[in-house]
Amino acid sequence: MNKRKLFSFLSILGILFIIFSAINVTKTVKTGGDRIENPLAVPQGFSRQFSAVTVKRRYEETPQATFLSPDNKRLSWKVLGNDYKLVNFWATWCAPCVLELPSLAKLSKRYEGKGLQVIPISIDIMRSHEQIKQFLDNRNIDGFAAYFDDAKEVQRSIPMRGIPTSILLDPQGRITHVFEGDADWTSPPAIAFFDALVQ
Repeated sequence: MNKRKLFSFLSILGILFIIFSAINVTKTVKTGGDRIENPLAVPQGFSRQFSAVTVKRRYEETPQATFLSPDNKRLSWKVLGNDYKLVNFWATWCAPCVLELPSLAKLSKRYEGKGLQVIPISIDIMRSHEQIKQFLDNRNIDGFAAYFDDAKEVQRSIPMRGIPTSILLDPQGRITHVFEGDADWTSPPAIAFFDALVQ
């Protein structure tokens, strides 16, 4: 086979690979669930805090993944009960992530037992679970943030363009909102949103 034919053959293989990869990615993130009737709008004063907010128009099932709780128990989305869940992805090297953790802690306390769980999951790669706990303790941040994606299952299953990213799950574990960027989670517009959510 001469060089020109070999080059043509490899080019075709490359194009087929790109097409096949694109089809697989589309299948992974496709949101072909039931339509969400009257999705809860995000108040402008709250949405402006983020770089992007996505309000889903169709239910999107949360991919199966497990992660560690602050007390080292292996969890999945299904074992977390029937509350709404605000899942925040953060890392120790991400300054905006760390800065917003105290307001997430306040949000968690405010809605404890009222239908909303706040679950900050560290996606650190270079630190152990114990090192993450120590990092939080050194900064007087509540240990509530010491969930850990130790096996990297969450990172592989939920597409994220960057962190911090937070996803809101309904009581059935379906993604309804995606918040990209950091925020003051206890600002009046944020509280108005969550009050409307759990009423």
